[in-house]
Amino acid sequence: MARVTSIRTLCFEQPAVPIHAQRFAGRQQIVLTVLRSDSGQTGCSMARAHGGQPGRGIADAIRSSLAPRVLGQDVLHRERVWQSLVELEPAGYVPVFAISAVDVALWDLAARELGVSVASLVGGRRDRIRAYASSAAMPRIDDYVAEAQQCVARGYRGYKLHPFNQPDKDIALCRAVRNAVGPDVALMLDVAKTYDRMAAMRVGQVLQDLDFAWFEEPLPQHDVTGYAALRRALRVPLIGGETVPGHGPAVAEFLRADALDMVLCDVYWKAGITGMLKTAALCEALGSQVASHHGASPLMNAANLQVLCGATNAEWIEILVPESGYDFGLSHYLAPDADGWVHLPPGPGLGAEPDWDYIRANTVEGSDQTLEWAR
Repeated sequence: MARVTSIRTLCFEQPAVPIHAQRFAGRQQIVLTVLRSDSGQTGCSMARAHGGQPGRGIADAIRSSLAPRVLGQDVLHRERVWQSLVELEPAGYVPVFAISAVDVALWDLAARELGVSVASLVGGRRDRIRAYASSAAMPRIDDYVAEAQQCVARGYRGYKLHPFNQPDKDIALCRAVRNAVGPDVALMLDVAKTYDRMAAMRVGQVLQDLDFAWFEEPLPQHDVTGYAALRRALRVPLIGGETVPGHGPAVAEFLRADALDMVLCDVYWKAGITGMLKTAALCEALGSQVASHHGASPLMNAANLQVLCGATNAEWIEILVPESGYDFGLSHYLAPDADGWVHLPPGPGLGAEPDWDYIRANTVEGSDQTLEWAR
């Protein structure tokens, strides 16, 4: 079979995405990773640098630490490669985002070598999944109400609020949006680990009365005991685990403690497609669902779609809105149809192609580098 012969990394920049614009003003950098095989096929990924940091940190980790473990490897030996990469992450030698970038690109490359979609490689269970719209933080309740109504009118059947992170104001917001969209739209609340236990209990009791689909990350991620107590006390499903380190083992601790109903899962934070599959399988074995978390770039969310269409324990894919703020660097983007379904794109691999004109126009000077396999 074909072998990986080169790794190319380059950084391009663009305006900060709306959900992070308040905290990290200005521009953000994206690391494009391209793996090439000796048959001439390529596979790609896009990792977003966090917190206003340069993409150089991710790119340097890929070139310095990960490339020697990938170059020359059979493109079908994804598990072997992933195990060699992920052993570097718990000690902090490399960021998980660098591992994710390489793993996703390798899956894209392998599927293209075989002429099939990634979804086919992970089981091919279905070719579509429902989308929920996910808000940015906005200044007024009326802004959320208007956006939720617009999203429903466009076909979305679910809407997630990233609120003010002030319990009383968040309660008023949730009531207003529920009244605006009616009882048939799934609503979710994500407070990004900002409540204490008392606030989480008070807000959770309101959410269950409003029939919310889930209550997302109300407590700090280390508070397993608090999550378990909250889950016992509330009927609204409790989800978390978005950024817990350690991938599967850390998720397992939450599930063994009966602390979560669903686990947040995406290719970016879970160490790629391989890591996301392991998390989904663990949850399935323990009778839990995975809740889609956005992949942090349009290409990584395309990877999420491929995995979710193969998973048996997922119902939604997250689409951040307004979409125009998150669609960059590709020739085509995920979008729901009039009934709220996102369909697998045609074509092999991830079914997504870089917009090279856009990327070249925004490439950070001096960041485009390629390492070749020394045969």
